[in-house]
Amino acid sequence: MEWMYKLEKYLKVKVLDYHQKKSFRNKVYLVNGVNQDNVRLRYIVKKYVTPTAENEAFIIKSLRNRGLFVPQINWYDNHLIIMEYIDGILLTDLLINTNINYRDWVNHLARWLYHLHGTTKQADSNCLCKADLNLRNFIFTGENFYGVDFEEVCYHSPERDLGGLCAFILDNDPMFEQWKFSICSLLINTYNKIYFNTNNGQLDYQAIQYYLLEELKAAAERRIKQRPYLLAKIGELGSEFEKKQSWWLNETDARCTI
Repeated sequence: MEWMYKLEKYLKVKVLDYHQKKSFRNKVYLVNGVNQDNVRLRYIVKKYVTPTAENEAFIIKSLRNRGLFVPQINWYDNHLIIMEYIDGILLTDLLINTNINYRDWVNHLARWLYHLHGTTKQADSNCLCKADLNLRNFIFTGENFYGVDFEEVCYHSPERDLGGLCAFILDNDPMFEQWKFSICSLLINTYNKIYFNTNNGQLDYQAIQYYLLEELKAAAERRIKQRPYLLAKIGELGSEFEKKQSWWLNETDARCTI
């Protein structure tokens, strides 16, 4: 394989084994290798369908230079990125892990998002946002959150990421559980406290609600079998928001207190 040849040639690492990871657009591999000093190393190799690897590599390197927790890029060209493997728990798995207290990771996630937005803020208050908020793109190491996959980004208000991420949390199986609303509440309120202390302003809760519903609508378009259920939930939430019953933004669970 071409990517294996490049890894061994440019990083001086012998590939021991590898397996392909789940990815909808590109081919992604987790690689185990050993260097010339007999040190075992792990890498993520991302092989692109279209020649756009340099764009994502530039974004990741720029964010890392600004102190954001993102993977280190070891080598890249326009078709391939070789980066460090982040050893941690995917956000999608954290949600169903009852052995981990929610406040141990929700606060870290809020701070990671704020750091992303704060370091890329523009004069019009828009900032770099993750166009793909899939829960598999956030990894918790026990001390910090890392963001991965910056192939698709956009400049928007921070409310866009907060509402979109809450939608992914709520409609991930098990869907729309009460404790998930509590997690969303904690995430938004923690972010808002940081935002207020730094910017002397408040988040636009109505904008968060708007982007949450928009992301749920997009999910309903993708998921044919779940579409009727999702559309019903969108209607319920939309009705509550119209009546200004945004109780889920303030309600917390005993497991989700700051």
